[in-house]
Amino acid sequence: MLNSLVLASAEGHHIVNELPVPTWVFGAVTFVILMALLFVTMSFRSVGLRHSEPTGEVAHHGQGRRDDAGHGPSTRAH
Repeated sequence: MLNSLVLASAEGHHIVNELPVPTWVFGAVTFVILMALLFVTMSFRSVGLRHSEPTGEVAHHGQGRRDDAGHGPSTRAH
């Protein structure tokens, strides 16, 4: 009885959902997208390390200009 039940279920129709493109295309598209994201990431790699433009002012030891963040020697009298 169980054997005939298994055979009856095996003889039923198969539902096949065909893909719109071959399977290797999914891998190739994924690879291209990830490589593009890697390129974008690497292009921003050294943005934070860039130096500011030279100002032409000469900063002597201990007499540098104080920047907007409050770093550098103070120019006001103590």
